[in-house]
Amino acid sequence: MDCQACGHENPADADFCEECSAELVRSCAGCGTTNTPTAKFCKRCRAPLTTSSPLTPAESRAPAPALPDSFASGRYKVKSFLGEGGKKRVYLATDSRLERDVAIAVIKTEGLDEPGLKRIQREAQAMGRLGDHPNIVTIHDVGDDISPGSGQAPQPYIVSQYMAGGDVEHMEFPLPIERTLEIAKDIARGLAHAHANGVVHRDIKPGNIWLAEDGTASLGDFGLAVAAERSRLTMAGMLMGTVAYMPPEQALGGEVTPQSDLYSLGCLLYELVTGRPPFVGDDPTGVISQHINTSPVAPSWQTEDCPPDLEELIVRLLAKDPGERPDGAAAVLEAIERVDPTEKSASHSDSNVLDRLALGVFVGREKEMERLRQALDATFAGRGGLVMLVGEPGIGKTRTTQELETYARVRGAQVLWGRTHEAAGAPAYWPWLQAGNQYAGMHADEVTELIGPQMPPGAVSELSRIFPWLRDAPDFVEPEEIDDPEVAQFKLFDAYTSYLRAIASHAPLVVALDDLHWADRPTLLLLQHVARELSRMRVLIVANYRDTDITRQSALSETLAALNRESGFERIVLRGLTRDEVASYVSAKANVVPRPEVLDRIYEETEGNAFFLSEVINLMAQEGTLTSDSVSDIAIPDGVREALGRRLNRLSEETNDLLQIAAIIGRDFTYDTLQLLGERDEDELLRLIEEALEARVIEETEQAGRYRFMHAQMQETLLDELSTTRR
Repeated sequence: MDCQACGHENPADADFCEECSAELVRSCAGCGTTNTPTAKFCKRCRAPLTTSSPLTPAESRAPAPALPDSFASGRYKVKSFLGEGGKKRVYLATDSRLERDVAIAVIKTEGLDEPGLKRIQREAQAMGRLGDHPNIVTIHDVGDDISPGSGQAPQPYIVSQYMAGGDVEHMEFPLPIERTLEIAKDIARGLAHAHANGVVHRDIKPGNIWLAEDGTASLGDFGLAVAAERSRLTMAGMLMGTVAYMPPEQALGGEVTPQSDLYSLGCLLYELVTGRPPFVGDDPTGVISQHINTSPVAPSWQTEDCPPDLEELIVRLLAKDPGERPDGAAAVLEAIERVDPTEKSASHSDSNVLDRLALGVFVGREKEMERLRQALDATFAGRGGLVMLVGEPGIGKTRTTQELETYARVRGAQVLWGRTHEAAGAPAYWPWLQAGNQYAGMHADEVTELIGPQMPPGAVSELSRIFPWLRDAPDFVEPEEIDDPEVAQFKLFDAYTSYLRAIASHAPLVVALDDLHWADRPTLLLLQHVARELSRMRVLIVANYRDTDITRQSALSETLAALNRESGFERIVLRGLTRDEVASYVSAKANVVPRPEVLDRIYEETEGNAFFLSEVINLMAQEGTLTSDSVSDIAIPDGVREALGRRLNRLSEETNDLLQIAAIIGRDFTYDTLQLLGERDEDELLRLIEEALEARVIEETEQAGRYRFMHAQMQETLLDELSTTRR
């Protein structure tokens, strides 16, 4: 770690520079907050701090701002500067009238309009109405004046009880179970009182839990963060500071209720017990995605100190559905009081570790996600488009689309899904039918009222050919009989395009089409028709397909050639994760940091393929080898073997025989060696190689006549199918 004061490189675990003795602090790459060198998570935004986070000498930090003299015409005499957060600057002052110490939070007004300032004042007034409660920081006064001569412009401020013990954020996590339970009881009591008086906190996090000198915990800063920021992502996609504790319904812009506070309390208790929030990620959107879609790893898998009753409570608090959380803060308090702090969690056997590994991990893909976010931003501005995600099976195409879905929903967009299937038998336009029916199911009886007025005459009748439920619409008219099939198809396609435009008239729309390589020709023709209109619609289509399943004869190949002529078409090719991203993936999924030698082997075997990586981690966790000093061989998991086997099964028997010979030669092989060992004439050998190339099982290297298996595990799968005698 380089010291920014003198440039000396220090060990990763250094607290002070070896050369100049400057105290080192680690800066969060996400929000810029400085943290101690030993901190694992940013104290402000709770993002994970890696060894690559820059270390900064403490004395190089910006100095505290000049102290104002007093507030409220001299009543509150400022004594010292206590600290600064993202939204306020806090001072210790003396109330000269009542002769007591108070804390004065001066609200930062940058970016706040007049309604925002009034909301802050209303929040403070609501806090004041709560009165004195031992577990709520008491609000004494509010104002917006600063005494003359202070040199500062008027700013709103809140005068509150001074909490000499500081906030929970600065405590060393994990806390002892007994201390965790004490804080949990105090918070539950404070929330019960607030909720009974109609006040929802909306921003439970360590920095908003304050400690008195005797250790009693109190809730502070009710609603300030929500008053100062909108709950949805801004145009720039930023929602920083509290995402580690944000309930799913708040992230999606839904109703925030007392149950939302309970979810945030569950996140807080999880961190106090385990030392880390339930969900971490490289950026706010990744964390929000996990809040919405991912079940947390049970606390007992992070620490054996968590009592079973406390674990059960935390898991209930973290339920995605508010209705599945405890009935209220009073019920939470009762559950906490029943916890025996001396009871330990049952030990977990390695054979069951797969049941507890985190799901939904998403790392890397920064450039790809940025391009998708830009496409969504353009859609919000009325310039829709079509983006194709391309890659081999398991590379993360669907997962990347799901990440965009979370971002889109947080932004306020609608998201509909359609999926094709490998098996024959699905009706024509199947993914489009799924998307259209999904919207109808979401809006039930009002769907015709929502879309009907926005559609041209006759469009609803045409759509009833594929959506029979439209026949129940008021004043429904049967569609005309059309003899010319091309005219009939055009009218249907135009009606479906109008349907999408009508849906998007209420909010921007994202249509996700999964596994397009299996799509039938009618589905692809409809896609071409819709794509021509997207530049004038608030509709973004994100489709994905496997390039390994596409040949020159595939229906999708012709469609892609046609789409390339459309201005709003973009193709994004997904490659394997880098070694550093694989390390982050393993850490987030299994909550362990393998030794470099083990990580190297994992990367070599998986080459960053997300599906392979997940399967390998699961198998290694089951075998207990993730934490080994070294690993000589990594077995191919059954899931990977089956996936690769399905790809090989699509090839002819002759091609599989040839590939087995190539696998014996090695990952790399030459045409001449295959010809020597394969005993085939030149034309047949070239035909079989071409079949394997089109299926992307092998690739041709820069050197003519030299080939390479696309993936190391493809070669190993072929080898495993050979008997020793055959080899």
